[in-house]
Amino acid sequence: MISEITGEVLYDRMKRNSLLVRVDSLCYEILVPTGIASRLRQTPPEERPNPLTFYTIYYIDGGLGGGHLTPKLVGFLDPLDREFFETFTDVPGVGFAKALKCLVRPINEIAQAVERGDARFLQELPGIGPKMAERIVTELRGKMTKFALAPSEAPLSVERETDAELRLEAVQVLEQLEYTRGEAQRMVADIFARHRHLKSVEEFLKHVFEQKQSGG
Repeated sequence: MISEITGEVLYDRMKRNSLLVRVDSLCYEILVPTGIASRLRQTPPEERPNPLTFYTIYYIDGGLGGGHLTPKLVGFLDPLDREFFETFTDVPGVGFAKALKCLVRPINEIAQAVERGDARFLQELPGIGPKMAERIVTELRGKMTKFALAPSEAPLSVERETDAELRLEAVQVLEQLEYTRGEAQRMVADIFARHRHLKSVEEFLKHVFEQKQSGG
């Protein structure tokens, strides 16, 4: 069981919901809520904390009926956030993937909604429908007081990256593909100028591929 990792964050290889942490000769991939990745990515280079400690949950992803099983780590910068996430994912049907996407409000607000039985508030979280909201209230009411008192302000997750974050991640991906920073920045500027409503790096890369195929 891996419950805590302290190491060097590789900021230049950070993705929307994961990052790499180097510990001696080992490099761990840690899934993180998008809000954590966003805040780290937006920190000015001279202020980026390193090394960092992540409080982690180790789990096995995949189907239990013979499908491919993959060990994964989810990490948080605060042990209270990890505890909340573990409690929240105890609800049947709220898996790790769903929880990583839906926690777009501060944990104290979510906990307060559960304690007052406010299923309507929970339904506003991405991926949480009426039945799931009622199930969360039923399963967790009475268990969220500690988190309801937490002084949290920033949500663990964000619904989508800002344009600046998306451009930065696109540059980093192109650099991983061995483009120079200058080439990557020019390609990003060109693609984003032509396609103003890009929502993900995957969409960006699709346009890069199409441009290359057409000889552009």
